[in-house]
Amino acid sequence: MLEGSSLRSCAGIRVLDAATNIAGPYGASLLADLGADGTTTQFAAVNHGKRYLALDLRTTDGRALLHELVGHADVLIQNVRAGHEAALGLDALACHAANPRLIHATVAAFHPADGDRPGYDILVQGESGLLDQTGEPGRPPSRIGASAIDHVSGLWLAFAVLAALRGPRDSETVRVSMLDAALALLNEKIAAYTVTGEAPRRMGAGTSVTTPHGAFATGDGYIVIGAATDESYRRLATTLGPPLTDERFATQAGRVAHRDELERAVTTALSTHSSEHWLATLSGAGIAVGRVSTLPEAVTRHRTDSATGMRRHVDSEAIEVVAPPVSFSAERWPPLPLPGAPGRDGEAVLRELGIAPDRISALRERGVVG
Repeated sequence: MLEGSSLRSCAGIRVLDAATNIAGPYGASLLADLGADGTTTQFAAVNHGKRYLALDLRTTDGRALLHELVGHADVLIQNVRAGHEAALGLDALACHAANPRLIHATVAAFHPADGDRPGYDILVQGESGLLDQTGEPGRPPSRIGASAIDHVSGLWLAFAVLAALRGPRDSETVRVSMLDAALALLNEKIAAYTVTGEAPRRMGAGTSVTTPHGAFATGDGYIVIGAATDESYRRLATTLGPPLTDERFATQAGRVAHRDELERAVTTALSTHSSEHWLATLSGAGIAVGRVSTLPEAVTRHRTDSATGMRRHVDSEAIEVVAPPVSFSAERWPPLPLPGAPGRDGEAVLRELGIAPDRISALRERGVVG
């Protein structure tokens, strides 16, 4: 449960988070970061900024207490498998009967026509076409190296809830499908396919419309080069020398037509020096270039260079999570308390909502409240 206590835009907003896994809880934590109130490292990463009330929603008393909480809330987030919400009192009809101004927000893996299929990030990557687009040509498809669809779905959920909070709030429902969120990431590829009828193919770190534009080996590692225009390619060819200066490579169409030969030539030229040498040389020539960092390298740079304070400690220095990648004036994101055990804040939350101590004790004795 989250309740606003910050100077951000969600201050004063109370959110009930009844979701599990990553997408729903992450969306709720984003709202908490913006001011709504509300152990493992993964749990801390997507559940910070919340207070914890344990309810047994399989009981009549548990569902009744849920609806009392709903009566005090602005938003409820849930991701129960389709068709099972009503049994737990989490369906929009029951929640809006308790509070017509509630924004009822659902994260689903698939579409309503898919029924109650369970869904995880990797399943959605597969069915959206994203998995088929990731990896090297001629090799098996690869998962994106993060739970990207869970997190993008959480972002869309928070975005939709913020928009709904500014609306009339008349029995409002918000629904985010992870499958739709994944398809949105393929936006330009889908647009091209609908026009040409040609399915895109896996290209590793490259792209079908231009080259050299991707990751290339150097003498001691990898760098990323983006030479997407004829002018930027001319600067690259001048810096690396023949055979990149061949007239066949002078135009975008020529470079794409002779992709394999060109990319081999780039790799051969880069093999003569280290990544650091080429980062300095190519950058000095006005060519877009970057490192292929390991995660430890990226974290070290993030800690040192981030101008927005994009990291937050949880439980003093024990756990570090990535803060929202935005900044507000000169403010920094404050440290966070460690997420609590289920039910840790139950009595305090219920007392704040005016529920009598003797009733809380009776509910706890019956196992309704954890």
